[in-house]
Parts: sequence; structure tokens; C-alpha cells
Amino acid sequence: MCADHGSRPRTVLSQGSFLHLPTGKFVSAAAEAGFDAVTLWRHAPTFGDAGDAAAAARAAGIRVEAVCRGGYVTAAGKKETLRALADAAVLGASQMVVIAGPPSPGDPRAAAADLSRALEQVLPAAERAGIALALEPFHPMFAADRSWLVTLGQAVDIADAFDSPFLGITVDSYHLWWDPALATGLHRAGDRITGVQIADWTTPGGDVLPSRGMPGEGVIPLREFLRLVTTAGYTGPVEIEVLSDRFRALPPLDAARALKTALDRTTADVMEGSQA
Repeated sequence: MCADHGSRPRTVLSQGSFLHLPTGKFVSAAAEAGFDAVTLWRHAPTFGDAGDAAAAARAAGIRVEAVCRGGYVTAAGKKETLRALADAAVLGASQMVVIAGPPSPGDPRAAAADLSRALEQVLPAAERAGIALALEPFHPMFAADRSWLVTLGQAVDIADAFDSPFLGITVDSYHLWWDPALATGLHRAGDRITGVQIADWTTPGGDVLPSRGMPGEGVIPLREFLRLVTTAGYTGPVEIEVLSDRFRALPPLDAARALKTALDRTTADVMEGSQA
């Protein structure tokens, strides 16, 4: 069971859609568009200082729900993960998304062992800070360069092995929709699910990272995905995370409002009463 972080927001906007904006302008647009909270990307070139970002969020009247990301969680990356955790504490985030990182050359099992060693070293600090670490399994197309952790089942196995209320799982429709064992994985994850992200899948272009679609533009049955999440027991917020270059051409408030409308339309009658 993951830690109870008190009252949580319902709608969350990811900074990943606005990497061209300084954090202050991003949080202002998110608040004015009606979002309850944001997820901040501390590795974004425009992020700036955690203290300044926290002040900007307070001034905008919006909560920082999560921080993405805590670096690659490896033994070699431990110091960066701890620095990210310190930033998450300054921001008042309830959780920090962590990524497994690329596999060890020729030996994926070594990468799994490395992740376990790293978690053994950083999880006590997360527990002291009261911030959950959220493992995020990625789509398999990112397995070679971003994360060898590519199924929900793998993430649940790791979380079960540690059995800590401060080690959870973020489930992202874009990364997990393809998995035939998704329903089983969500059921197994249960109250270890700390966050839910949605975007649609459209056929990637040349750069796969910023190729996500708005809900309804692609092939993912997003409302069914959310029904499975709620059936698994999740009652927290839903984050919209559409990584796409399209938002650079729009005024920030127009982009944020479009994302809020898409999120509300997708969650209507599915996630009602989801505020914990």
C-alpha cells in the first residue's frame, strides 16, 4: 500500500507539453486553464531553480503534484536521484517519477539488479521526506535508450519485492496500452498505483518522443483504460501528458485550455469522485 498523502487534486497538467516555456509561465497557464495541479520536469532546460518554481506555483495558486524525473535510478545515478528528491521536497510534491534507465549491454538482468541496489540506497531518503518514488514502465520502443522496464508486470514485481508504502507505480496509457496483460497488471498493482497519465497513440514520426496525440486522435481506448484503473482501486488524479511540438505554436493559455478540455472530456463519468 502506498503512503497516504492527504487530499489530492483531480486534474494535473504535465510540463512535458510546455518544455519551451519557463516554469513560471507554465504554472500560470495551467492555473488559469483550471488545472488543480502540475507535474514539473526538473530536467527541462527551462525548469530553473526548485525554489523559484515553488514560489511561482504558490503565486499561481496551483499545487505541484509530482516531479519528473528522479534521474535514471541506478547505483551510478544515486546522487542525482537524491538531488532530485531534495528538489521534490522544496516543491512540496507528493511523489517523484523514477526511470529505470537503459539496459546493461548484453545483460538485462544486470540492469534489474542495479535498479534494486539503487532503490535500496534512495528509498530510505524518500521515506524520510514523505515522498513516494513512482516507477514508470515505458513503451518497449524506448527499451534500448531510456528504460529496460517496459511492462507493468515488471514494475509490480519490483514494488512487491520492496513492499514499501513509498514505492509506487505511475501508469501511462501511451506506454502501456499495447500490453495484452494490462488488466491483470493493473489488478496486481492495485493500491501501488500512485499516478495515472494519459495521451493517445498516433503513428510516430521521425522523433518518437514528441509524437503523442491528444485524447481521441489515436488508437488507445482511453476511457476503457481509465475504467480498468478505477477497477484496480485507483481514486487519485489524472494527468494529461501530451509530448508534442504542436504546442510551441500556440499561446500558452490556449494550449493549456485545449488540454484541460481534452482531459475533462476523457475522464467524464469515468473518474468522478476520484479525489482522494
